[in-house]
Amino acid sequence: MSGEDSAEPVELDRHWAVVVCAGPSLDRLAAPAWKAIGQAGVVVGVNGALVADACTSHRVRFDYAAALDVATTLSSDIPGFLEAWARTPAWRVSAHGTGAVCESAVRRVESWSDEPDAGFAAGCSITAMVVGNWLSNAWPTDAESVRTLQAIEATSGKFAPPRRFRQLAYIGLDMIAGQGGHARGAGHHHSGFAASPDRYAQIADGWAHFAAAARERNIRAVNLTPNSGLAAMARIEPPGDWVRA
Repeated sequence: MSGEDSAEPVELDRHWAVVVCAGPSLDRLAAPAWKAIGQAGVVVGVNGALVADACTSHRVRFDYAAALDVATTLSSDIPGFLEAWARTPAWRVSAHGTGAVCESAVRRVESWSDEPDAGFAAGCSITAMVVGNWLSNAWPTDAESVRTLQAIEATSGKFAPPRRFRQLAYIGLDMIAGQGGHARGAGHHHSGFAASPDRYAQIADGWAHFAAAARERNIRAVNLTPNSGLAAMARIEPPGDWVRA
């Protein structure tokens, strides 16, 4: 399965969830890009994007901070990440069962899920993918879940941002084969997809399955990353004023 470049333009507004990954293309985004991103219904900072220089210097307002591996690799791979995770005003989403401090814990599942607490891992457990499925689901409405959510809000001082988005835009999803670096400030480690051609193929295939499952549910998922190497989902090159020369 593979994606296609999409000619249909994107105008970010409250109907979009923007998922900001930590690829090095973040460093090339200009002020108009960050202004447009800020018009989205929610902005999600994935892993090192929370502390990336581009995001902090442009004062990006993250509604969600998503990281599945808070308690494991991220604590050592990204300087300052744990401190930022502890103090962020964003609603934190991590993996169920990890023990990470968060407001929501998501279960990683191997097929697209319509359950409020689950996200599609597609054999890869990529945070941006898992949280994309999770964002497309509504908050639970049963009485016990509502009481739990209200208790979290009362103790954290945060309020649960919107969910059930039918349009997802990915930024900083570079996925260029053999290049696993990150934006400045987002860690000096390399992404797993760069470990080998087989690993790259596995993750790209996971994105293809993610995109196909989204389309089946009339959810539009697009990659707005300039010059992304990921051909497994619909790509739209951003406007020229988004990217610095």
